[in-house]
Amino acid sequence: MKLINKLTYWIMGVVFVVTPFTMIISYRSIKGNINKAEITRLKDVTDKVAEQLKAGQPPHQYILDRPITVKQVAAMPAVKMQSRNYNFYNAELKRDECRMDVTSYYNINNKVYAVSTYNYVTQGKQIIMGMVYALAWKMGLITLSVLISGRLVSKYILSSFKQTLRSIEQFTLGSKEKLVLAPTSTAEFKELNSFLQNMTDRAVKEYAAVKEFSENASHEVQTPLAVMRTKLELLSETEINAEQAQLIGDMQYSIEKLVKINRSLLLLTKLNNSEYQTTEMVKFCRIAKDMVKALEPHLEVKGIELRNHIGSNIPLQIHPVLAEILLNNLLSNAIRYNDPDGYIDITLTTTQLTVKNPGLAPEVDPAMLFQRFKKSNQCADSVGLGLSIVQQICSVNNFEVNYSYENQEHILRVDFSNEAVTQTETVAVEETFFNNEPAIA
Repeated sequence: MKLINKLTYWIMGVVFVVTPFTMIISYRSIKGNINKAEITRLKDVTDKVAEQLKAGQPPHQYILDRPITVKQVAAMPAVKMQSRNYNFYNAELKRDECRMDVTSYYNINNKVYAVSTYNYVTQGKQIIMGMVYALAWKMGLITLSVLISGRLVSKYILSSFKQTLRSIEQFTLGSKEKLVLAPTSTAEFKELNSFLQNMTDRAVKEYAAVKEFSENASHEVQTPLAVMRTKLELLSETEINAEQAQLIGDMQYSIEKLVKINRSLLLLTKLNNSEYQTTEMVKFCRIAKDMVKALEPHLEVKGIELRNHIGSNIPLQIHPVLAEILLNNLLSNAIRYNDPDGYIDITLTTTQLTVKNPGLAPEVDPAMLFQRFKKSNQCADSVGLGLSIVQQICSVNNFEVNYSYENQEHILRVDFSNEAVTQTETVAVEETFFNNEPAIA
Protein backbone atom coordinates (compact mmCIF):
# COMPACT_ATOMS: atom_id res chain seq x y z
CA MET A 1 0.00 0.00 0.00
CA LYS A 2 1.27 3.45 -0.89
CA LEU A 3 2.30 5.90 1.82
CA ILE A 4 -0.26 8.49 0.75
CA ASN A 5 -3.05 5.89 0.93
CA LYS A 6 -1.96 4.90 4.43
CA LEU A 7 -1.97 8.56 5.49
CA THR A 8 -5.41 9.04 3.92
CA TYR A 9 -6.84 5.99 5.69
CA TRP A 10 -5.24 7.07 8.96
CA ILE A 11 -6.69 10.59 8.75
CA MET A 12 -10.13 9.26 7.81
CA GLY A 13 -9.96 6.73 10.65
CA VAL A 14 -9.13 9.46 13.17
CA VAL A 15 -11.99 11.62 11.84
CA PHE A 16 -14.50 8.76 12.08
CA VAL A 17 -13.36 7.82 15.59
CA VAL A 18 -13.35 11.38 16.95
CA THR A 19 -16.60 12.49 15.26
CA PRO A 20 -19.03 10.64 17.64
CA PHE A 21 -17.38 12.33 20.64
CA THR A 22 -17.53 15.74 18.98
CA MET A 23 -21.21 15.14 18.18
CA ILE A 24 -21.97 14.43 21.85
CA ILE A 25 -20.09 17.55 22.93
CA SER A 26 -21.79 19.64 20.23
CA TYR A 27 -25.24 18.31 21.11
CA ARG A 28 -24.85 19.09 24.78
CA SER A 29 -23.48 22.54 23.99
CA ILE A 30 -26.27 23.37 21.51
CA LYS A 31 -29.02 22.00 23.76
CA GLY A 32 -27.63 23.77 26.82
CA ASN A 33 -27.29 27.12 25.03
CA ILE A 34 -30.83 26.87 23.60
CA ASN A 35 -32.26 26.17 27.06
CA LYS A 36 -30.13 28.87 28.66
CA ALA A 37 -31.18 31.45 26.10
CA GLU A 38 -34.87 30.56 26.47
CA ILE A 39 -34.68 30.65 30.28
CA THR A 40 -33.08 34.10 30.09
CA ARG A 41 -35.81 35.35 27.74
CA LEU A 42 -38.61 33.95 29.88
CA LYS A 43 -36.96 35.43 33.00
CA ASP A 44 -37.01 38.84 31.32
CA VAL A 45 -40.74 38.38 30.69
CA THR A 46 -41.46 37.61 34.38
CA ASP A 47 -39.29 40.53 35.46
CA LYS A 48 -41.33 42.85 33.23
CA VAL A 49 -44.53 41.62 34.84
CA ALA A 50 -43.01 42.09 38.30
CA GLU A 51 -42.06 45.69 37.46
CA GLN A 52 -45.65 46.44 36.50
CA LEU A 53 -46.85 44.93 39.75
CA LYS A 54 -44.43 47.06 41.77
CA ALA A 55 -45.59 50.19 39.90
CA GLY A 56 -49.16 49.39 40.88
CA GLN A 57 -50.15 48.76 37.30
CA PRO A 58 -52.29 45.82 36.39
CA PRO A 59 -50.23 43.40 34.27
CA HIS A 60 -53.18 42.35 32.14
CA GLN A 61 -52.07 44.48 29.22
CA TYR A 62 -48.65 42.82 29.15
CA ILE A 63 -50.07 39.40 29.87
CA LEU A 64 -52.49 39.70 26.98
CA ASP A 65 -51.97 36.89 24.44
CA ARG A 66 -48.99 35.62 26.43
CA PRO A 67 -48.86 32.38 28.46
CA ILE A 68 -48.25 34.21 31.76
CA THR A 69 -49.85 33.52 35.11
CA VAL A 70 -49.54 35.56 38.30
CA LYS A 71 -50.59 34.28 41.68
CA GLN A 72 -49.89 35.08 45.28
CA VAL A 73 -48.13 32.47 47.41
CA ALA A 74 -47.66 32.10 51.14
CA ALA A 75 -43.86 32.34 51.42
CA MET A 76 -40.76 33.02 49.43
CA PRO A 77 -39.04 29.73 48.42
CA ALA A 78 -35.31 29.23 48.77
CA VAL A 79 -34.85 29.31 44.96
CA LYS A 80 -36.37 32.47 43.53
CA MET A 81 -36.26 31.28 39.91
CA GLN A 82 -37.24 27.75 38.94
CA SER A 83 -37.18 26.22 35.46
CA ARG A 84 -38.39 22.91 34.14
CA ASN A 85 -37.83 21.32 30.72
CA TYR A 86 -39.96 18.33 29.71
CA ASN A 87 -41.32 16.47 26.69
CA PHE A 88 -44.95 15.57 26.12
CA TYR A 89 -47.27 14.50 23.37
CA ASN A 90 -49.44 17.24 21.96
CA ALA A 91 -52.74 15.51 21.20
CA GLU A 92 -54.09 18.54 19.34
CA LEU A 93 -51.13 18.81 16.98
CA LYS A 94 -50.45 15.07 17.13
CA ARG A 95 -46.75 15.37 17.71
CA ASP A 96 -44.17 15.39 20.47
CA GLU A 97 -43.34 18.75 21.97
CA CYS A 98 -40.63 20.05 24.28
CA ARG A 99 -41.75 22.77 26.74
CA MET A 100 -39.72 25.11 28.95
CA ASP A 101 -41.47 26.44 32.11
CA VAL A 102 -40.00 29.32 34.16
CA THR A 103 -41.41 30.50 37.49
CA SER A 104 -39.98 33.55 39.27
CA TYR A 105 -40.85 34.68 42.80
CA TYR A 106 -41.01 38.37 43.83
CA ASN A 107 -41.65 40.19 47.13
CA ILE A 108 -43.91 43.13 46.26
CA ASN A 109 -45.46 45.26 48.99
CA ASN A 110 -44.82 42.54 51.58
CA LYS A 111 -46.60 40.03 49.42
CA VAL A 112 -44.98 37.10 47.57
CA TYR A 113 -46.02 36.64 43.94
CA ALA A 114 -45.22 33.73 41.65
CA VAL A 115 -44.98 34.78 38.01
CA SER A 116 -44.94 31.79 35.61
CA THR A 117 -44.54 31.57 31.86
CA TYR A 118 -43.53 28.97 29.33
CA ASN A 119 -42.49 28.48 25.72
CA TYR A 120 -41.87 25.60 23.34
CA VAL A 121 -38.24 24.86 22.50
CA THR A 122 -36.46 22.61 20.03
CA GLN A 123 -36.47 18.93 20.95
CA GLY A 124 -33.26 17.02 21.46
CA LYS A 125 -34.02 14.55 18.69
CA GLN A 126 -34.60 17.44 16.28
CA ILE A 127 -31.18 18.78 17.15
CA ILE A 128 -29.66 15.32 16.66
CA MET A 129 -31.36 14.86 13.27
CA GLY A 130 -30.05 18.23 12.15
CA MET A 131 -26.57 17.35 13.35
CA VAL A 132 -26.66 13.98 11.55
CA TYR A 133 -27.75 15.67 8.33
CA ALA A 134 -24.96 18.24 8.68
CA LEU A 135 -22.52 15.47 9.63
CA ALA A 136 -23.28 13.54 6.44
CA TRP A 137 -22.40 16.59 4.37
CA LYS A 138 -19.37 17.32 6.53
CA MET A 139 -17.99 13.78 6.27
CA GLY A 140 -18.56 13.75 2.52
CA LEU A 141 -16.70 17.05 2.13
CA ILE A 142 -13.90 15.92 4.47
CA THR A 143 -13.49 12.63 2.60
CA LEU A 144 -13.43 14.39 -0.77
CA SER A 145 -11.02 17.03 0.53
CA VAL A 146 -8.66 14.45 2.05
CA LEU A 147 -8.64 12.38 -1.14
CA ILE A 148 -7.95 15.40 -3.35
CA SER A 149 -5.37 16.91 -1.01
CA GLY A 150 -3.73 13.50 -0.63
CA ARG A 151 -3.25 13.22 -4.37
CA LEU A 152 -1.89 16.76 -4.51
CA VAL A 153 0.52 15.96 -1.68
CA SER A 154 1.59 12.79 -3.48
CA LYS A 155 2.10 14.67 -6.74
CA TYR A 156 3.95 17.73 -5.49
CA ILE A 157 5.28 17.30 -1.96
CA LEU A 158 6.30 13.64 -2.39
CA SER A 159 7.61 14.10 -5.95
CA SER A 160 11.22 14.45 -4.77
CA PHE A 161 10.84 11.27 -2.71
CA LYS A 162 9.57 9.39 -5.77
CA GLN A 163 12.50 10.71 -7.81
CA THR A 164 14.83 9.43 -5.09
CA LEU A 165 13.22 5.98 -5.29
CA ARG A 166 13.61 5.90 -9.10
CA SER A 167 17.27 6.91 -8.78
CA ILE A 168 17.87 4.12 -6.27
CA GLU A 169 16.12 1.57 -8.53
CA GLN A 170 18.35 2.56 -11.47
CA PHE A 171 21.53 2.61 -9.37
CA THR A 172 23.90 -0.34 -9.71
CA LEU A 173 27.23 -0.91 -8.03
CA GLY A 174 28.73 -2.30 -11.21
CA SER A 175 28.25 0.95 -13.13
CA LYS A 176 30.88 2.68 -10.97
CA GLU A 177 28.81 5.88 -11.18
CA LYS A 178 27.76 7.87 -8.15
CA LEU A 179 24.11 8.07 -7.17
CA VAL A 180 22.58 11.35 -8.39
CA LEU A 181 19.55 12.52 -6.41
CA ALA A 182 17.10 15.30 -7.26
CA PRO A 183 17.29 18.43 -5.07
CA THR A 184 14.49 19.00 -2.54
CA SER A 185 13.42 21.75 -0.16
CA THR A 186 11.96 19.37 2.45
CA ALA A 187 14.30 18.97 5.43
CA GLU A 188 13.49 15.27 6.00
CA PHE A 189 14.05 14.41 2.34
CA LYS A 190 17.33 16.36 2.36
CA GLU A 191 18.47 14.26 5.31
CA LEU A 192 17.40 11.07 3.51
CA ASN A 193 19.21 12.06 0.30
CA SER A 194 22.35 12.91 2.25
CA PHE A 195 22.30 9.54 3.99
CA LEU A 196 21.70 7.65 0.72
CA GLN A 197 24.44 9.60 -1.04
CA ASN A 198 27.01 8.80 1.63
CA MET A 199 25.92 5.17 1.88
CA THR A 200 26.06 4.51 -1.88
CA ASP A 201 29.40 6.30 -2.26
CA ARG A 202 30.82 4.08 0.46
CA ALA A 203 29.21 0.99 -1.09
CA VAL A 204 30.72 1.78 -4.51
CA LYS A 205 34.20 2.06 -2.98
CA GLU A 206 33.79 -1.14 -0.97
CA TYR A 207 32.36 -2.98 -3.97
CA ALA A 208 35.32 -1.93 -6.12
CA ALA A 209 37.74 -3.08 -3.41
CA VAL A 210 36.00 -6.45 -2.93
CA LYS A 211 35.76 -7.03 -6.68
CA GLU A 212 39.43 -6.24 -7.18
CA PHE A 213 40.38 -8.52 -4.29
CA SER A 214 38.28 -11.45 -5.56
CA GLU A 215 39.64 -11.10 -9.11
CA ASN A 216 43.21 -10.82 -7.87
CA ALA A 217 42.76 -13.73 -5.46
CA SER A 218 41.28 -15.90 -8.18
CA HIS A 219 44.06 -15.04 -10.59
CA GLU A 220 46.79 -15.55 -8.01
CA VAL A 221 45.33 -18.93 -7.01
CA GLN A 222 45.03 -20.11 -10.61
CA THR A 223 48.68 -19.43 -11.34
CA PRO A 224 50.20 -21.80 -8.73
CA LEU A 225 47.52 -24.40 -9.50
CA ALA A 226 48.47 -24.32 -13.17
CA VAL A 227 52.13 -24.65 -12.25
CA MET A 228 51.38 -27.60 -9.95
CA ARG A 229 49.28 -29.26 -12.66
CA THR A 230 52.10 -28.89 -15.20
CA LYS A 231 54.74 -30.18 -12.80
CA LEU A 232 52.62 -33.23 -11.99
CA GLU A 233 52.12 -33.97 -15.68
CA LEU A 234 55.88 -33.79 -16.22
CA LEU A 235 56.46 -35.97 -13.17
CA SER A 236 53.98 -38.56 -14.42
CA GLU A 237 56.00 -38.90 -17.65
CA THR A 238 59.11 -40.00 -15.73
CA GLU A 239 59.86 -43.51 -14.49
CA ILE A 240 57.69 -44.01 -11.40
CA ASN A 241 56.34 -47.02 -9.59
CA ALA A 242 52.71 -47.87 -8.95
CA GLU A 243 52.61 -46.29 -5.50
CA GLN A 244 54.05 -43.01 -6.82
CA ALA A 245 51.54 -43.05 -9.68
CA GLN A 246 48.70 -43.40 -7.16
CA LEU A 247 50.00 -40.43 -5.17
CA ILE A 248 50.33 -38.32 -8.34
CA GLY A 249 46.77 -39.26 -9.33
CA ASP A 250 45.45 -38.21 -5.92
CA MET A 251 47.29 -34.90 -6.16
CA GLN A 252 45.93 -34.23 -9.64
CA TYR A 253 42.39 -34.99 -8.44
CA SER A 254 42.78 -32.56 -5.50
CA ILE A 255 44.14 -29.86 -7.79
CA GLU A 256 41.22 -30.26 -10.20
CA LYS A 257 38.83 -30.00 -7.27
CA LEU A 258 40.55 -26.79 -6.13
CA VAL A 259 40.20 -25.41 -9.66
CA LYS A 260 36.47 -26.18 -9.59
CA ILE A 261 36.04 -24.57 -6.16
CA ASN A 262 37.95 -21.47 -7.27
CA ARG A 263 35.90 -21.17 -10.45
CA SER A 264 32.61 -21.72 -8.61
CA LEU A 265 33.36 -19.21 -5.86
CA LEU A 266 34.37 -16.64 -8.47
CA LEU A 267 31.09 -17.26 -10.29
CA LEU A 268 29.09 -16.84 -7.07
CA THR A 269 30.89 -13.56 -6.42
CA LYS A 270 30.01 -12.29 -9.89
CA LEU A 271 26.39 -13.36 -9.40
CA ASN A 272 26.23 -11.55 -6.06
CA ASN A 273 27.62 -8.46 -7.77
CA SER A 274 24.95 -8.67 -10.52
CA GLU A 275 27.51 -8.89 -13.34
CA TYR A 276 25.23 -11.02 -15.54
CA GLN A 277 22.29 -8.66 -16.05
CA THR A 278 20.49 -8.78 -19.39
CA THR A 279 17.31 -7.49 -21.01
CA GLU A 280 17.40 -9.80 -24.03
CA MET A 281 15.37 -12.97 -24.55
CA VAL A 282 17.17 -16.25 -25.34
CA LYS A 283 15.78 -19.51 -26.70
CA PHE A 284 16.00 -21.42 -23.42
CA CYS A 285 14.62 -24.54 -25.06
CA ARG A 286 17.49 -24.52 -27.63
CA ILE A 287 20.09 -24.18 -24.86
CA ALA A 288 18.45 -27.05 -22.97
CA LYS A 289 18.50 -29.32 -26.01
CA ASP A 290 22.18 -28.48 -26.67
CA MET A 291 23.06 -29.28 -23.05
CA VAL A 292 21.24 -32.61 -23.25
CA LYS A 293 23.04 -33.46 -26.47
CA ALA A 294 26.42 -32.60 -24.91
CA LEU A 295 25.71 -34.95 -21.99
CA GLU A 296 24.67 -37.90 -24.15
CA PRO A 297 28.08 -39.66 -24.05
CA HIS A 298 28.29 -39.33 -20.29
CA LEU A 299 24.76 -40.69 -19.84
CA GLU A 300 25.50 -43.59 -22.17
CA VAL A 301 28.62 -44.55 -20.21
CA LYS A 302 26.68 -44.56 -16.94
CA GLY A 303 23.71 -46.37 -18.48
CA ILE A 304 21.29 -43.58 -17.52
CA GLU A 305 18.06 -43.26 -19.47
CA LEU A 306 17.01 -39.71 -20.41
CA ARG A 307 13.31 -38.93 -20.55
CA ASN A 308 13.15 -35.71 -22.53
CA HIS A 309 10.04 -33.50 -22.35
CA ILE A 310 11.55 -30.22 -23.55
CA GLY A 311 9.05 -27.90 -25.19
CA SER A 312 9.78 -25.78 -28.25
CA ASN A 313 9.72 -22.03 -28.72
CA ILE A 314 10.35 -21.05 -25.07
CA PRO A 315 12.07 -17.64 -24.91
CA LEU A 316 13.36 -16.58 -21.51
CA GLN A 317 15.03 -13.43 -20.20
CA ILE A 318 18.32 -14.75 -18.84
CA HIS A 319 21.99 -14.34 -19.68
CA PRO A 320 23.04 -17.17 -22.05
CA VAL A 321 26.05 -18.07 -19.89
CA LEU A 322 23.85 -18.35 -16.78
CA ALA A 323 21.32 -20.44 -18.69
CA GLU A 324 24.04 -22.95 -19.63
CA ILE A 325 25.42 -23.07 -16.07
CA LEU A 326 21.94 -23.51 -14.61
CA LEU A 327 21.08 -26.44 -16.87
CA ASN A 328 24.55 -27.97 -16.57
CA ASN A 329 24.44 -27.94 -12.77
CA LEU A 330 20.93 -29.36 -12.57
CA LEU A 331 21.63 -32.18 -15.03
CA SER A 332 25.06 -32.95 -13.59
CA ASN A 333 23.56 -33.07 -10.11
CA ALA A 334 20.96 -35.55 -11.40
CA ILE A 335 23.73 -37.69 -12.91
CA ARG A 336 25.89 -37.58 -9.80
CA TYR A 337 23.15 -38.60 -7.37
CA ASN A 338 21.43 -41.14 -9.63
CA ASP A 339 20.92 -44.85 -9.12
CA PRO A 340 22.92 -47.31 -11.23
CA ASP A 341 21.11 -47.74 -14.57
CA GLY A 342 18.67 -45.07 -13.43
CA TYR A 343 17.04 -42.28 -15.43
CA ILE A 344 16.71 -38.49 -15.68
CA ASP A 345 13.34 -36.94 -16.43
CA ILE A 346 13.60 -33.35 -17.69
CA THR A 347 10.47 -31.30 -18.42
CA LEU A 348 10.57 -27.74 -19.75
CA THR A 349 7.49 -25.54 -20.27
CA THR A 350 6.98 -21.80 -20.51
CA THR A 351 6.51 -21.58 -16.74
CA GLN A 352 8.64 -24.32 -15.22
CA LEU A 353 11.73 -26.49 -15.52
CA THR A 354 11.63 -29.84 -13.69
CA VAL A 355 14.46 -32.36 -13.33
CA LYS A 356 13.76 -35.74 -11.67
CA ASN A 357 15.99 -38.71 -10.95
CA PRO A 358 15.87 -41.75 -8.64
CA GLY A 359 18.33 -41.98 -5.77
CA LEU A 360 18.88 -42.36 -2.06
CA ALA A 361 17.13 -39.97 0.28
CA PRO A 362 19.22 -36.95 1.30
CA GLU A 363 21.16 -37.28 4.53
CA VAL A 364 20.69 -33.59 5.44
CA ASP A 365 17.70 -31.28 5.70
CA PRO A 366 16.54 -30.51 2.12
CA ALA A 367 16.38 -26.80 3.01
CA MET A 368 20.16 -26.88 3.60
CA LEU A 369 21.05 -28.33 0.20
CA PHE A 370 21.17 -24.86 -1.36
CA GLN A 371 23.77 -23.69 1.14
CA ARG A 372 27.40 -23.61 0.15
CA PHE A 373 29.37 -26.85 0.63
CA LYS A 374 26.24 -28.80 1.66
CA LYS A 375 25.72 -32.16 -0.08
CA SER A 376 22.87 -34.66 -0.24
CA ASN A 377 25.43 -37.28 0.70
CA GLN A 378 29.18 -37.21 0.86
CA CYS A 379 29.84 -37.60 -2.83
CA ALA A 380 33.55 -37.30 -3.56
CA ASP A 381 32.94 -35.86 -7.03
CA SER A 382 30.99 -32.87 -5.70
CA VAL A 383 32.44 -29.71 -4.19
CA GLY A 384 29.06 -28.74 -2.69
CA LEU A 385 28.50 -25.53 -4.65
CA GLY A 386 26.32 -26.68 -7.55
CA LEU A 387 22.89 -26.06 -6.02
CA SER A 388 24.14 -22.90 -4.32
CA ILE A 389 25.02 -21.56 -7.78
CA VAL A 390 21.62 -22.69 -9.09
CA GLN A 391 19.85 -20.83 -6.30
CA GLN A 392 21.92 -17.68 -6.89
CA ILE A 393 21.21 -17.75 -10.63
CA CYS A 394 17.50 -18.11 -9.89
CA SER A 395 17.64 -15.25 -7.39
CA VAL A 396 19.36 -12.95 -9.89
CA ASN A 397 16.69 -13.70 -12.52
CA ASN A 398 13.69 -13.65 -10.13
CA PHE A 399 13.12 -17.40 -10.53
CA GLU A 400 12.06 -19.69 -7.71
CA VAL A 401 13.84 -23.01 -7.17
CA ASN A 402 12.54 -25.80 -4.94
CA TYR A 403 13.78 -29.28 -4.01
CA SER A 404 11.72 -32.23 -2.81
CA TYR A 405 12.16 -35.97 -2.39
CA GLU A 406 9.03 -37.89 -3.35
CA ASN A 407 8.49 -41.54 -4.29
CA GLN A 408 12.26 -42.20 -4.06
CA GLU A 409 12.91 -39.41 -6.59
CA HIS A 410 14.98 -36.23 -6.28
CA ILE A 411 12.86 -33.43 -7.80
CA LEU A 412 14.24 -29.99 -8.60
CA ARG A 413 11.78 -27.39 -9.92
CA VAL A 414 12.56 -23.93 -11.26
CA ASP A 415 9.52 -21.65 -11.62
CA PHE A 416 10.03 -18.76 -14.03
CA SER A 417 8.75 -15.28 -13.21
CA ASN A 418 6.10 -13.70 -15.43
CA GLU A 419 8.52 -10.92 -16.41
CA ALA A 420 11.10 -13.40 -17.65
CA VAL A 421 8.73 -15.41 -19.83
CA THR A 422 7.17 -14.47 -23.13
CA GLN A 423 3.88 -16.31 -23.44
CA THR A 424 4.00 -18.24 -26.70
CA GLU A 425 2.57 -21.48 -27.89
CA THR A 426 4.67 -24.36 -26.65
CA VAL A 427 5.09 -27.62 -28.53
CA ALA A 428 6.30 -30.47 -26.34
CA VAL A 429 8.87 -32.78 -27.86
CA GLU A 430 9.26 -36.08 -26.04
CA GLU A 431 12.30 -38.26 -26.50
CA THR A 432 13.71 -41.22 -24.62
CA PHE A 433 17.28 -42.25 -25.25
CA PHE A 434 20.51 -43.12 -23.54
CA ASN A 435 22.78 -40.28 -23.23
CA ASN A 436 29.13 -36.31 -20.36
CA GLU A 437 30.40 -33.87 -18.77
CA PRO A 438 30.43 -33.40 -15.05
CA ALA A 439 29.03 -30.29 -13.48
CA ILE A 440 31.18 -27.20 -13.29
CA ALA A 441 30.49 -27.15 -9.57
